[in-house]
Amino acid sequence: MKNVKNIIVVVILLLLAACGNKTPYSVQKPLENAALVYVYADSAVGYYGEGMTSTYFNIRINNKRYLQRIRSGEYLAFDLKPEAMSISATRAQIEEKVVKLDLKAGQIYYLKIRDNLDGGRFEFEQMNEEVAVKEIAKTGLAGSSEESTKNIITEFVNSKEDKKENTSAKVESTTTAQPNADTNGLSKSDEIEKAHNLKEKGILSEEEFKALKTEILTK
Repeated sequence: MKNVKNIIVVVILLLLAACGNKTPYSVQKPLENAALVYVYADSAVGYYGEGMTSTYFNIRINNKRYLQRIRSGEYLAFDLKPEAMSISATRAQIEEKVVKLDLKAGQIYYLKIRDNLDGGRFEFEQMNEEVAVKEIAKTGLAGSSEESTKNIITEFVNSKEDKKENTSAKVESTTTAQPNADTNGLSKSDEIEKAHNLKEKGILSEEEFKALKTEILTK
């Protein structure tokens, strides 16, 4: 009877994850001169036994952490520069799996996180497009969904609107020096404030915030 109750709870949690306030998956096309990379988590990812706890995964691009975590039934999409990239998924900040891709402009890539494997293992692997498009269609955008977390990752290819904004920022920075500003036009204090806001919203834990703050201050 106890097992039946656990199964019912799992089903309810999965339904909530799929039908909650997540933005449903939507088909995208790569930006100009970019490769589009989807990372998605299997709907069965991260639910364990009686505790019914949900595991999250951190994503890194060329060893730079993306601020938004990904959980069961969620996906993330990245427009990246067409070059060799290392993309990894780390479970609960402990176990990391890495996929290396030689990205081509105009191409779409699908990377899947599979959890609850034998021995408590998880896998992070590139998927066949035909299989992936069916699976990812059942997911929702990671996080609180309506929010866009612009991360400090130089491998991103921005939209034309973002490029115009970045160009204007660079022109201004040549006339007015910005102390502690990095190459993307954001000061270290701006980055820390952004990370703090994510912590306040529950996207980052206290430990993750402190680690990220140290990383920002020392770069």
